[in-house]
Amino acid sequence: MPLPEDQEKETPRAKRQHIRRTEADARRWADKFREGKSMLRIAQEDGTDPKLVSDWLRRLGITTKQGSHRVSQPTLSLGAEVVELAMMGTAKVEALIRERVWGVSASGIGLSQLDKFCKFVVMHSEGKGVEETAGVLGVHRSTILGWRSGEDLPYLMKVAVVAKSKHLEPGWKILPIHLGSGGNTQSDWVEVPESIRVFDDLARVVAQLPFLQEAKELADGFGIKTLDEIRLDLVGYLLAMMSGDSSKSGGIQERFASMGLDLQLSLKRNSNERLGKYVCMCANTIGIKMKRISDKQPTGDSKYSQTPTGAYRWVSERSPLLAWMFSVCMGLGWEERTSYDPLKMDWIFSAPFSFRLRFVQGLADSDAGVKPSEVVVTSVPNAEFVTKLLLSLGMTSAHTIIEGGVPLRTMVNRREASHLPIFNEHVKGYRYDALVKEGIRPSKYGI
Repeated sequence: MPLPEDQEKETPRAKRQHIRRTEADARRWADKFREGKSMLRIAQEDGTDPKLVSDWLRRLGITTKQGSHRVSQPTLSLGAEVVELAMMGTAKVEALIRERVWGVSASGIGLSQLDKFCKFVVMHSEGKGVEETAGVLGVHRSTILGWRSGEDLPYLMKVAVVAKSKHLEPGWKILPIHLGSGGNTQSDWVEVPESIRVFDDLARVVAQLPFLQEAKELADGFGIKTLDEIRLDLVGYLLAMMSGDSSKSGGIQERFASMGLDLQLSLKRNSNERLGKYVCMCANTIGIKMKRISDKQPTGDSKYSQTPTGAYRWVSERSPLLAWMFSVCMGLGWEERTSYDPLKMDWIFSAPFSFRLRFVQGLADSDAGVKPSEVVVTSVPNAEFVTKLLLSLGMTSAHTIIEGGVPLRTMVNRREASHLPIFNEHVKGYRYDALVKEGIRPSKYGI
């Protein structure tokens, strides 16, 4: 006897409801979903309800949408080291950077961008597309496309890649000499100690630094033929100028601690132009760009004096290396000023004679005066330190002038000063001329 027409054939829905599904079925569906099949296709092939497939996949922690499937995404144009770092997660990447990089500033914005980038790499590995990833992370799709092509990576990720590639000794970190785009790009990385214990620590740093061609061109103007040999000593001269005439701008910035030099010398003295060039040469020998700009017009009291006088002016690039020299080599905090806060440079007494001499010359060329019988170095707040340095150079007449209980100046016998010489023999500034005008010629002792 034939069945009634409505019972003659079971509907697909009625048929598939007769089968009880288990977790084993769900895991099989999950494998198919990961292979790229949609939930509708999986349900059709297995004779079950798409909603049941979706429910089971969600129980297994797989995010789905009706008709969705895992899409095979284009290969990331990122190095394996970038992907490896991103998969570590933001916290571990940040810890790596702080452990190995000197002066880096992990700003809130920077960390947020790093976190989004790390999540992007994870989502890409899960097959998430551009639109979905951009929506979840709250960024424009162009940002995702840029990251996927390896362009415009977060600055902290760029830093982390370099940091991970370095094998550092305890107490040493890395920093970039040059920054671009506000710190978004970095170049010429070098290893530096977190503190200087002995002179050799500084020597190791200088040995890594690049020469700029401008240094050799300037050296020719001073008749210097052995720039390579005196390069390390010139760092001593530059440090002294940083503690004297050259003002410093910078400190902790949004992405990196960095600093620039601004050297202003009175137009009253023609020899100051040579002094400025010499300081530029010193900076150029360690890879720091520094050049002369337009003269500064008279300001303040000078503007209203009987003979208003402007100033020669030279400025350097802002560099983490200069910030490191200020903080580590000179021992000063970001809020401290060389006019009020003493240098902390005990390591300099382990330096060779020639280095200590160049440092003293930098101080003298910046802040010394020639009297009939003595040379006076105005060295507040470092008078005792300067006196100790001169004594270490054999200047037995060096002594500190104390007024009101405060060490203000260092004095040294004029003849001793001329034989050192206390003023730089390459610059031959007006102070140098004043020292030798009576026929007392400086020797090359210790040079």
